[in-house]
Amino acid sequence: MKKRLIALLLCVSLLLTGGTFTAVAEDYKPAEKLLYQIGEKAIQGLAGAIAAIIPTPRGWQTEKQYRNEHDFSVKSYGFQKTSPAASAWSVGYGSRSLQTGDELTTDCYVGGSLAVGEKKLATQVLDDQRVRAIAMSDGSGVTVFASLDAFGIASTEVQKIRDMLADFAAANNIKSINISALHQHSCVDTYGMNGDLIPAILFGGVRNLLGIKNPNGQNEAFMQHLYTAVQEAVKEAVGSMKPGKLYYGNIDIANFIRDKRDPQVIDGNLNRLRFVPDGGGRETWLVNLAIHCVGLGAGGRRVTGDFPYYMEKYINENANADFVMIEGAELAITSDYSPIEGLPLDPELLKEVDDEGYARLAVFGAELGKKACAITEEEELEPSLKYASQPYMITTKNNVLLLIAKCGLLTVNVVHSGLFKFKIVSEVGYVEFGNRVAAVIAPGELAPEIAYGGAMSAEDSWTGTTWDYPAFQETIKDKKLLVFGLTNDQTGYMLTDNSWHSFLCENEEIVSAGPVAGSEFTTAFYALYENLPK
Repeated sequence: MKKRLIALLLCVSLLLTGGTFTAVAEDYKPAEKLLYQIGEKAIQGLAGAIAAIIPTPRGWQTEKQYRNEHDFSVKSYGFQKTSPAASAWSVGYGSRSLQTGDELTTDCYVGGSLAVGEKKLATQVLDDQRVRAIAMSDGSGVTVFASLDAFGIASTEVQKIRDMLADFAAANNIKSINISALHQHSCVDTYGMNGDLIPAILFGGVRNLLGIKNPNGQNEAFMQHLYTAVQEAVKEAVGSMKPGKLYYGNIDIANFIRDKRDPQVIDGNLNRLRFVPDGGGRETWLVNLAIHCVGLGAGGRRVTGDFPYYMEKYINENANADFVMIEGAELAITSDYSPIEGLPLDPELLKEVDDEGYARLAVFGAELGKKACAITEEEELEPSLKYASQPYMITTKNNVLLLIAKCGLLTVNVVHSGLFKFKIVSEVGYVEFGNRVAAVIAPGELAPEIAYGGAMSAEDSWTGTTWDYPAFQETIKDKKLLVFGLTNDQTGYMLTDNSWHSFLCENEEIVSAGPVAGSEFTTAFYALYENLPK
């Protein structure tokens, strides 16, 4: 059993660090596909058997208990057919550092991948790690979007922060607080997954049995500071709100994007909501694009804000604008550095860090900042902000993730749904900015084809089945559709069900709740959207 456990841990570690499986799944022959599927079932079976004998953490409720305590109806505001007569845009910005200064002297794990047999602790801090918040109102209530430099943030942490801000929210007519992660694979772990894997699995069950909290990759002092920093940034954003106008524009950045997985579907735009205060002054930009922040790889120990850090730097310095970024539908989308080939690297930065890879990352971020500043065609958005959200549940069919969740390395909200069956409680949302722009709020890394169309046909898919859901953009035809990904939770990858391969030849499957995560999210979104007044 010990050898099997170590083999499982090594397999999981390899896959979560980015693995070496780079072949396109559709290129495999039927016999090869079968072998990979059999191999995955064997690993899933082993992980499931180990998970079954590990006592469940005492804090996990049953599905019935959870539903009895929580309202699963649509929570919405502003979805009247007409906006209030006195409607007007008002926007504010706030930001704080998430770092404590003790990242190198205390046990601060770095997010992005699991490590087996060693502590993946921070060894160097290259950039600040921040929360950036934007508060927006049309006069009928305030919606807040806070974005963290982080690998992920679970719904359990989001709810803690919302509870801490409850009195402030009530006093300031705040209707919703949304917290996103930029999914940097090089930040101090706020998600918990990057702790010590072997001790967690060896001793997690004993701790559960004794009612002792399992340690994970989170540093308690860092997280306490994070709660305070996010609250302060939200309060600053709300307190600094000014009247003005809001504009939407975009620019093509498709040549900066590489999709590692078929079907080749992307939103190739850098999307920008630009707020201009009345009378002029510093603007606030909410930027949305889909590129994984993995410029220094997934397995490193240096702390960096990746390319968004240098986007912000360029925009602050050249546009006199504050910057908030939210990731889009980024399933297997990563950066393409070809547009910056031949561009000079900063000699002072090279001297400081002695790392050409990091210097190239800085150039990549600056070039995306230039793209954001180069948007010239915009349309003014009428002052109307409509928001809705609703909890939903995801069936956990990935026993590897279930295993590490039972051992404390995942901080998502898990409930019992039957004998040896569990679900993740998460959240789906939807927001409209004026009458021309909308965003689907997704609690993970969404396959772009779910939002924009172009899903695999039955003939091309591994499962031989079709994806029978309309794309969100097909349904919301009259608006430019954005995706706010990794927002209010981090539940992993959400694929179309017919695109589910074996995680022995693809990386996305291993960090997904299971093969129906995509359809369950899609069903939950349409249940929310179709119940809104039109």
